[in-house]
Amino acid sequence: MARYKSNEQNNTDFKQQVVLPTYKLDSNLVLLPGIIYNVTFSRFKAATLLSRFKSQVSNVSLITNLLNEYDFDGKQDEKDETESRYMPTPISEDAVAGIKKFYQYEQKFKGKSDDSRGELDLQNEFDWLVLAINPNLEKIREPQGSSDDEYENIVTIARVIGMVDDTSNIKLTLQALTRGIKHSKVKPSQTNEALVDIDWNANIDDVASQYDVLNTKALRLFKSIDEFIVDYRQALSIAASLAKKGKQSKDLRQNGDLLTLNPLANSLYLHLAGSKDFTKAYISLQKLFGTFNSSSNTKIDNKTFLRLIDLTCAIIPFPNHEKLKLLKDFNATDRVNEANLMLESMIQVFSNLKENNKFINHWFYNEATNIQRANVVASQLKSIRLILEGMTNKPGKDIKTNQNPSRQLVRRGNNSNKSAKLPMNHDGNESNDEYDDEDDDDEDELRAITSFIKGKLPNITTLSSDTKRLIVKDYKRIKSSPPGNSDFHVIRNYLEIVADIPWDRYVTRFKSNKDIDLDFAKKQLDNDHYGLQHVKTRLIQYLVVLKLLGINAEKEFEKIESENKKSNKNESPSNNKSDKEKGEKNFTRADDSIVIANNDETSVAHETARNKNKKSKSLTTIEKNLLNKSLMVSKNNKSPIIMLVGPPGTGKTSLAKSIAKALGRNFQRVSLGGIKDESEIRGHRRTYVGAMPGVIIQSLRKSRSMNPVILLDEIDKIIGGNNGVNKFNGDPSAALLEVLDPEQNTSFIDHYLGFPVDLSQVMFICTANEAYNLSRPLLDRLEMIEVGAYDYDEKLVIGEKYLLPRQIKRNGIPQADLIDLEKSVMRKVILDYTREAGVRNFERSLGRICRFKAVEYSQSLDKLSEYQPKVEIEDLPKYLGLPFANLSTELFESPIESAKCGVVNGLSYNTDGSGSVLVFESIGFNHEGKSGTSSLNMTGRLGDVLMESAKIGLTFIKLIIYKNLLNLIDRNLNESLIDKVNNMEIHLHVPLGSIQKDGPSAGITMALLFLSLILEKPVPLDTAMTGEITLRGLVLPIGGIKEKILGAHLNGIKRVIVPRENRKDLIEEYCRSTNDFNQLNDLLLDNENKYDFKRSEPEKFWFDKYGITIHYAREFWDVIKAVWGDALLVKVDQARMVEYHL
Repeated sequence: MARYKSNEQNNTDFKQQVVLPTYKLDSNLVLLPGIIYNVTFSRFKAATLLSRFKSQVSNVSLITNLLNEYDFDGKQDEKDETESRYMPTPISEDAVAGIKKFYQYEQKFKGKSDDSRGELDLQNEFDWLVLAINPNLEKIREPQGSSDDEYENIVTIARVIGMVDDTSNIKLTLQALTRGIKHSKVKPSQTNEALVDIDWNANIDDVASQYDVLNTKALRLFKSIDEFIVDYRQALSIAASLAKKGKQSKDLRQNGDLLTLNPLANSLYLHLAGSKDFTKAYISLQKLFGTFNSSSNTKIDNKTFLRLIDLTCAIIPFPNHEKLKLLKDFNATDRVNEANLMLESMIQVFSNLKENNKFINHWFYNEATNIQRANVVASQLKSIRLILEGMTNKPGKDIKTNQNPSRQLVRRGNNSNKSAKLPMNHDGNESNDEYDDEDDDDEDELRAITSFIKGKLPNITTLSSDTKRLIVKDYKRIKSSPPGNSDFHVIRNYLEIVADIPWDRYVTRFKSNKDIDLDFAKKQLDNDHYGLQHVKTRLIQYLVVLKLLGINAEKEFEKIESENKKSNKNESPSNNKSDKEKGEKNFTRADDSIVIANNDETSVAHETARNKNKKSKSLTTIEKNLLNKSLMVSKNNKSPIIMLVGPPGTGKTSLAKSIAKALGRNFQRVSLGGIKDESEIRGHRRTYVGAMPGVIIQSLRKSRSMNPVILLDEIDKIIGGNNGVNKFNGDPSAALLEVLDPEQNTSFIDHYLGFPVDLSQVMFICTANEAYNLSRPLLDRLEMIEVGAYDYDEKLVIGEKYLLPRQIKRNGIPQADLIDLEKSVMRKVILDYTREAGVRNFERSLGRICRFKAVEYSQSLDKLSEYQPKVEIEDLPKYLGLPFANLSTELFESPIESAKCGVVNGLSYNTDGSGSVLVFESIGFNHEGKSGTSSLNMTGRLGDVLMESAKIGLTFIKLIIYKNLLNLIDRNLNESLIDKVNNMEIHLHVPLGSIQKDGPSAGITMALLFLSLILEKPVPLDTAMTGEITLRGLVLPIGGIKEKILGAHLNGIKRVIVPRENRKDLIEEYCRSTNDFNQLNDLLLDNENKYDFKRSEPEKFWFDKYGITIHYAREFWDVIKAVWGDALLVKVDQARMVEYHL
């Protein structure tokens, strides 16, 4: 048996009075402490509830996006009386203090707080979401004679610990913490708050004997429930077996069971075995009692015992009025007695059910005649029919007999009589027959579609009249077809999807374009990402354009109107009139687009949502015109289509999320990697089985707005374009041409919808690792912004500011100062434990360190060891293992007894976006007596372009030796070099043979290598170079210059030789790093001097930052001069190119 622990906190006062926000449930749910409940709210109700905590949960993006759908911040005088009554108000300062005080007591009750350590702060935003929840007494039916007055002030203190958005509803996860009693006589500062008494005491006398009583009753109840489930399932299987085999009455008398006809049995079985959640909770409760009964080491103190009572009464299907009684019992002893009574009554229910079933089975199968049995079954069927009619028919309506009963059973809510008078719309005017030829019955399963066709479709400004006519035509088809028709469900699904698209809804943080806060947007981008100034500048430019268009909306609107009048001059007067009326109709409800409807179930919520729509309608004519003009002008400004190109881990995807957050728009991510079917983009035609719209339309539905930020992730991984694809399924990259063209996406046609959709206000952001994988037409439509690799200084700042705090929080470490990671340690992690352009592996390494420190911290809590927050460099092998091999010591130092000639350092740009140093080494030897047997062997997994560059370099070196262009004093020495070249066998090798190497940028490296080998003149090991060489000795520009210089710095290189034409890239990177583009033009003008430049600020910047001296080479002679000086270049003037052409 379990051990019992006496109450050690009897002398501690755990009572408190706090002011808390209150909320009344719409359902008959009774929240008992200790249980986690998933409660579904309509979007409007959830937003109304959470907006009260707006200041405390501003960093939770899911809540912020929901609150942005509604305007709760309007002026108070613009609201009418009904709306003001239900408008949410932020929690008061008293409630803020009450939540803090409640949190302190909660931690103290859990034993996590000590008075000597001071008060604990709330750990995250969800800790603020504490509510005093009132049960809905109007929906909880109690036995006769009971009064609601005694339960009026009973509340459950609960906290919102989770939130799920399924696009139509919001599911909040509520953790019931404890019970409380409101002070009805004390009025707080706000109506939706209350002063609540909370008693944390858990004082029970003789917990051992009390547990024994509870355990005995619970085990008896568990046995009764298990026996009932077995009996019910056995009755079901016997009835099915007898019906299938056609047994005679003798078999029925022996095996028949009427338990499945008992309403009480059906209700109990439905609750006990019809829910996976209940089954899981019930099994857990049985295991919990089993653990306490079997283990002698398990301690049961007062708190555990009371929690066990609440768990038992919450899981077992007791009536809600009995759960309410248990919730009312503030005293712990009264609660124990009430729980015992509830268990005993439930045991009696199962016992009586068993006896009654035994009695009816004996009478029905052994004593009743066939007529009596038939009458019993007929009475059952009649009772079921009456109940069903009462459920399906609304009160106050007469049930009329239809002349075609079968038709009545097939089609529901399809009235046959039409009113002779035209129905009235919401404004009291007569509405069009085209949209209102059927009455909207609340019980009609098509009521959502009917409401869309009647109320919203006529006022959608982005749909043409032809499109509306086709939608209405499909609606009429479904209304006139029975549900059994083959096209019924196809058209119904189609119309449901059309109605679910958020037509004319534009969600943004700013009320209008002219109210855009540029400083806030800059601050948001800077807080989320370090560096990337060129990307941020492009986004700020877009916002500035929107702001200026909003300011100049009046003039632009007049200009657009005048252009429309000129274009309509040649049209007939009747057409002009209809267009004018159509224009007026289109702009009448444009301001309604900022209001997002809700799906509340109650009439009060519907009324509140309608009142919020009335708010925008109540604006003055001047304000409404300004909103219309601002909206129209902003539509004429196409959203940019940006492609972020860069190596993995550089923050492209997270940057797109930050952009959506800065703009206040909803965000949707579409992963295009591996898509090989055009229908994934454009959708399937609705005639196919299981047809659905494409990912673009689905993103609009999920975002619930027509102007979201849609991230097309990994667009270069799409199977199509330059990647090759089986054209049988179409080319998905070609399908993106229309989506990503600002001139065409105003009328994007999805195959499923079949009519144009305006995507001009959608901001598309694409990400790619390699831009050359895209087709040329697609690449031409995108504004490409390169996101380069981070150097270790930038990674150091990112690690300190973003990555380490995030990993500390993710790994459960309560305070940030519990891990002390100095810059030297973090730099060691960056340089020796990661090889990447981004920070993804760097963050993994920090996470691994945090997990080790979390283990050490948890051991220190148990006083097993002393915790040291500081991480030393010597600790890294224990946390991260051995560091990567250092190439600067393994490859750049000359081995013993090895020639230093013929070894040159080159620079490479890796596929992961980083730069590195490649060592080119060679050995040459002569064949004595064999003239003209020179050869070149190359190893190291080299590509065709690299091998061609080697042959070009060797040919150029032979040329300068044959023409005696080097300053060689002894003429015989030059002749001997010619013989040496003619008879030399050269073996060129590039280490790291498992890695594929290709590209022309190693041309000057291999040419100098051949010259060093022939002249037997070594090249300094602290020098590296990159550049393409031609047969004439020209040095052409290459790419990835920043990454290559960074790689050279990390490997200890002091001098770098780069093509002269690449200096403009270094100038651009210099201006970008210093964030000073004012001097860019002057530097570029100075760079136009081909052989000399006066301003050396970029070179000084690279030297100060990395300690690298940069030399430029326009011809190969410049490479020789940078490596060996002018000694070999006396005769070069006669061979130097007079002009330099690329």
